[in-house]
Amino acid sequence: MKLFFGKKEEKVIKLFSKHLDKVEEGLNLFTELIELYVTNDIEKSVELSKQIANIESEADTLRRKTESEMYQGAFLPNFRGELLELIESVDKVMNKTQTVSEILAFQKPKIPKDFKADFLEQSRLVKKTYKSLKKSIENVFENIEKSGDYIQKVELHEHEEDILEKDLIRRLFEINNLELSEKLQLKDLFLQIGDIADRAEDASDKLEIIVLKRNIK
Repeated sequence: MKLFFGKKEEKVIKLFSKHLDKVEEGLNLFTELIELYVTNDIEKSVELSKQIANIESEADTLRRKTESEMYQGAFLPNFRGELLELIESVDKVMNKTQTVSEILAFQKPKIPKDFKADFLEQSRLVKKTYKSLKKSIENVFENIEKSGDYIQKVELHEHEEDILEKDLIRRLFEINNLELSEKLQLKDLFLQIGDIADRAEDASDKLEIIVLKRNIK
């Protein structure tokens, strides 16, 4: 079932959709950055980090435009507040993505050879988590019955990422040829990447409340 909205609401939905697309663009570049990083193409990965910073700025601009339009009277007050919280939550996904890309660009931590494949897989699971979030939000406006299905996929992919993240950290502290400082640096990196997926799940939780309040899932 598609919900029908007025012109003000449709304008907000289009802006929010652009914001969702922009964050997805950032996540796609982030995965590409990781792919370059694990193949030791540090110079190109640093350049991608700069592009991600630009995308984060563009996403912020879209978020502000979306919120400004909402304050012009789009949607009923209760739904407006919920939607504002959701937009802010999605934007936090992009913020954390930029933070992690800058950690790689500035600190340039050394990824052990045996960790590179799973490190790349972690970034891919983060991207999958966000893509499911994006679909769940889009379906609130286009086909609300499907939104709950994608919310479950968000939870699934975040759980998969969490398992891999914990395994990476466990294995990290079993290595004997790394200094403790290096282990702590990598542990923080794995946790920071996992936090991107966590933020996507946080946004999904807010969306689930919106859906449940309307007795649709």
